[in-house]
Amino acid sequence: MKCSPVIFILILLALTACEDKPVITGSGSLVLTGITSAKGSEMVTIDLDSGYVSTVPVNCHVLSSTVFDPNTGGYGYVSCDTVFTLIDTEDGGIIKSFRLPGLISSAVVDPGNNLLIGTYGEYEYIDDPDSTNGATLPVYHTYLLTTDLETGDIVLDKEIDLGEGVFVCTHFFDPDNKLYIVQRADNKLLLINPVTGTTTKTVDIGRPLINVVYDTDEGNLITLVPTSEPGVCLIEVYKPTTGELISSKQVTGFDSYHFCMSGYDPHTKCYLAVTGDNRVLFIEPATGTIARTVKLDYQLNDIRFLRKQAESF
Repeated sequence: MKCSPVIFILILLALTACEDKPVITGSGSLVLTGITSAKGSEMVTIDLDSGYVSTVPVNCHVLSSTVFDPNTGGYGYVSCDTVFTLIDTEDGGIIKSFRLPGLISSAVVDPGNNLLIGTYGEYEYIDDPDSTNGATLPVYHTYLLTTDLETGDIVLDKEIDLGEGVFVCTHFFDPDNKLYIVQRADNKLLLINPVTGTTTKTVDIGRPLINVVYDTDEGNLITLVPTSEPGVCLIEVYKPTTGELISSKQVTGFDSYHFCMSGYDPHTKCYLAVTGDNRVLFIEPATGTIARTVKLDYQLNDIRFLRKQAESF
């Protein structure tokens, strides 16, 4: 089987995805948190260094609404009734919970300004000018929402043009330039000021990017690309402000990987991917070498990675 993503989604509005041991996380330990529906909907946190696991029941969640908040170490998600909840991954306690105006997806966190950023959509029904019996037409509107993570206060709620939609898991935050970045269906990256809602730049990549993560060391984005050759993927590095392809290296040793489950580890400087058979791969972007593999015992969605007492990604 060729190297391929298990799921690939293009959305206008995000779809909803409707033995515990204490987590022991030493200084700098790498943890992942995701959501499983195997035993009812649960949030599962795994320390990849020690192997300890904790689980917390959660409500149904919006795909691509999950974030790690590096300021609190909490894992946040938006429920199907538009409530954002930030949970302490170690004890399961609720750190923050507040209602949002819509089903937020493509969510990111600006840790410097303590902001939650994402998009949501809603329909407006207008009179059909061609109708003689009072029929209406649905008109879809997309909004950029920026919220204060401390108070839940809305900083920005502004309609934006996302064309025919965005790739659901191709979004990230550029902390150096304080920009929220998404990829539109026409393959263009939109570099957006999340406080004003202004698109500061549009960059034509020329192809859809899959499982994009932001390299906090170099200010680049990294993506894992399927190929037609069995067992071969490409790990590619791009400059987000220009669309320049910096490097492209072959990666071998696995057949498929999960969509919406990737990260960047600033400690090992590796790209993190989750394979179709639930292994976490630590891939070196410069060489395509798989430096480490960790087997997971859980089938998880919306995985986010965090290095405790370090950086989130």
